Amino acid sequence: MWRNIEHRWIVFGLLILHIGWLANHIRWVVNDEINPWKLGGYAMYTVPSPRINVRVYDALNPEVRIPAKMLQFYAATRFSNIGRTFRCASIPAASFRGFFNENMDLIGRSLAFVFFERRFVRSPPSAKTENTGLVVVTWRDTQTFSYTSRFCGKQETQSGTL
Repeated sequence: MWRNIEHRWIVFGLLILHIGWLANHIRWVVNDEINPWKLGGYAMYTVPSPRINVRVYDALNPEVRIPAKMLQFYAATRFSNIGRTFRCASIPAASFRGFFNENMDLIGRSLAFVFFERRFVRSPPSAKTENTGLVVVTWRDTQTFSYTSRFCGKQETQSGTL
């Protein structure tokens, strides 16, 4: 008899936790703070998959797109914020260290990393690629860089070293 009562409380507790997670996930999606396809994906079929893309530009001449290798940048970001799950989070310095390890010729050059994401447009219903964030990297010396992240209307400045 006691065993059945314990199981009911465990099932009831798990159900409450699941409902809480579901409500929190939907709140994050409605506030556009997370990718709906991540962290349980309760809202994933309400919008197309975001397909995040990062383009690198010269910060002093924004019309000039810079062809760059991005494998180490994406690899470092994968462990800190997989697929930009948390849209408003800044990029960690480790991602830029990986980027500059792969693109040594760009060390010392001011760069702008522009983040694009496929977003759902309600009228008419379609998917459109939009700019969702910007990171500007500047150099203090040959080993130290500063970067300013602009995501979700917030601006954060951080620094890193190679």
